[in-house]
Amino acid sequence: MTTTDNTGTVLRFFENFNAGNAEAAFALLDEQVVWRVMGKPDRFPLAGDYDKDGVVRLLGTVGQVMPNGVELKITSSTAQDDRVVVEAESHGVSAAGKVYDNRLIYAFELRDSKILHIREYFDTIHANDVMVVTD
Repeated sequence: MTTTDNTGTVLRFFENFNAGNAEAAFALLDEQVVWRVMGKPDRFPLAGDYDKDGVVRLLGTVGQVMPNGVELKITSSTAQDDRVVVEAESHGVSAAGKVYDNRLIYAFELRDSKILHIREYFDTIHANDVMVVTD
């Protein structure tokens, strides 16, 4: 795959995700995908590594906290070989009426046109303040 192909795969992932087409987005994930949400789990409960099934549970949790969804706007991307880095802005309102306005970096690794690893970096303090997650 070329860097252009890899970038296209990542951007299609976000396009499908934003359009609410989770099935098409998940089809772009490798079966061995690991999505790492950065942060310290004892301070931000959503931090940690998620396999493909875990990603579904993670997004379900976020969906409960953010019932009208989170709008994700890609602001830039860059690629080298099998890696793509995306900068994004995310906006939403929690079920408690708190405004979510965060900046994110996603680092992707691809294998055979599928997304193998995702590392998500963002302001975890702001996310925790807005997305209060209880067990």
